[in-house]
Amino acid sequence: MKRVTERLSQAVTLHQRNQLDAAEKIYLEILEDYPRHADTHHLIGLICHEKGDNQAALAKIERAIGLNSTVSLYHVNLARVLSGLGRDSDAVFSGRRAFDLDPMNADNLSDLAGALIRTDQPEQALEYAIRALTIQPDLEPAKQNLASAHFEIGVRAQGAENIILAEYHYRAACKTDPNLVEALVNLGNVLRLQLRLEASLACYQAALKINPSLPEAYGNLGVVTQEMGDAGMALTYYNKALSIDPNNPEIRRNRSQALLKSGNFEEGWREFEWRWHTRHFKRFIRHWSKPRWGGHLLKGQTLLIHAEQGFGDTLQFARYLPLVAARGARVIVECPEPLQRLVASIDGVTKTCGFSELPPQHDYQLPMMSLPGVFGTTFENIVNEVPYLRAIKPEVEKWHCEINRGSAGFKIGIAWKGSANHQRNSWRSPGLSSFGKLFKIPGIRWFSLQKDDEDTDLLEFQPNLDLIALGSSVRDFADTAAVIENLDLVISPDTALAHLAGALGHPIWLILPYASEWRWFEDRKKSPWYPSMQLFHQPTRDDWVGAVDLMAQELEQLIL
Repeated sequence: MKRVTERLSQAVTLHQRNQLDAAEKIYLEILEDYPRHADTHHLIGLICHEKGDNQAALAKIERAIGLNSTVSLYHVNLARVLSGLGRDSDAVFSGRRAFDLDPMNADNLSDLAGALIRTDQPEQALEYAIRALTIQPDLEPAKQNLASAHFEIGVRAQGAENIILAEYHYRAACKTDPNLVEALVNLGNVLRLQLRLEASLACYQAALKINPSLPEAYGNLGVVTQEMGDAGMALTYYNKALSIDPNNPEIRRNRSQALLKSGNFEEGWREFEWRWHTRHFKRFIRHWSKPRWGGHLLKGQTLLIHAEQGFGDTLQFARYLPLVAARGARVIVECPEPLQRLVASIDGVTKTCGFSELPPQHDYQLPMMSLPGVFGTTFENIVNEVPYLRAIKPEVEKWHCEINRGSAGFKIGIAWKGSANHQRNSWRSPGLSSFGKLFKIPGIRWFSLQKDDEDTDLLEFQPNLDLIALGSSVRDFADTAAVIENLDLVISPDTALAHLAGALGHPIWLILPYASEWRWFEDRKKSPWYPSMQLFHQPTRDDWVGAVDLMAQELEQLIL
């Protein structure tokens, strides 16, 4: 046995010097004499693994464990082989067995963390990576796995819209591994969602210092600079991103927004079609088994126009439906149920249907927001004839009685926020308290056009403010249209209500953030989409009070 020990020591020395064939020859000779020698089976398995033959390695190490299952190192290396074979779930099992036998093996703890990450168990991976670094603080693989675990937990939290938790884990990932560009980019993304734009910008710039060829970072720089109000610089960043990754659908869709905001409609509408290749829009693809309409004459054929995105988008682009009908089409519009009565009133619309029902037989189809591109819309020829939506007369008469009860006065309907489901709702919504200066102007009767009558803002202000709530009595947009027709003015943030008032040709004052959406363009007081609409931008970022001050000056001149 002494001779076996000497021969094994000789083979291990050769093995450590990477003389694998010479070492393997001695190991095999030992097994000829001692076929149940577990260490030798294990060491041959390691040589197979190092040569890239993980299947042979698996057989040898499993044989060693069959001979002696109490050696932690056997299980450690079995886990590595299993991971090499793509069997990470089995690797986790073997890593846990090794941990039971030797809980102080930092390498195994790190390996186990890596396997747990690859099997989508980042919370457990975090625990084992921390254990590994407690034992061996300078273990680089453990640091990398700790950073990866934080990153993956951050991704989960962000997907669940827990932005604060996501930020914590992305920051922890960046602290552990400052070169983890994915964490820097994602940290920038969650900071942007919190409207912390300068901090977001710094993250993308830091990512580009590590990897100057990262298209996502350039693309996100474009998004942030656009949200800061600089569409020209945004285009520069988008173009740089696309020079690296020309077919990135997310970047191309974002670029379309900057092009449209800059008034470059021809290229903007073309780029806008890339939305259907993005992760978000792919799930909304419908009816594409039918040919896409390209604008040609239809001569009595049926065209299905299907709404997309928000209520406001549908109301804005419904202006094209009479033009579609003028091409000879029988026009069917698929749209959300709250819009159906109103859309059915548009000239040329034959029928409406909801998303949950099977649409009538049709020959062609087109997403509604593709209509401007089909009709070759430019900034100079925007279709802006209003009204193209009409309130239902009996509904208008009903609301006339309701609204004109009580004292006389200039009647203003107001909304102060959009849907809570909108990702950027806090960015576009001033809140009721921002309008305090307007409520002090005498001679006005105020009507709340918020749908949620029980809103905490309304409950807080109602005792001190003559603000009449109408929301609970309003069933759909047709009802809202009838209400609007009985008011003198509507004041709203960038929500569907503003589009509705504009499409009715009714006076509407739209309050906007400093860097508004593409459709409102830059530095304009009037909207080319809606002749009856006046725009009030924040004079500086986050300055709703400044925008309301401008509005108050106009309102005093209007009614006093």
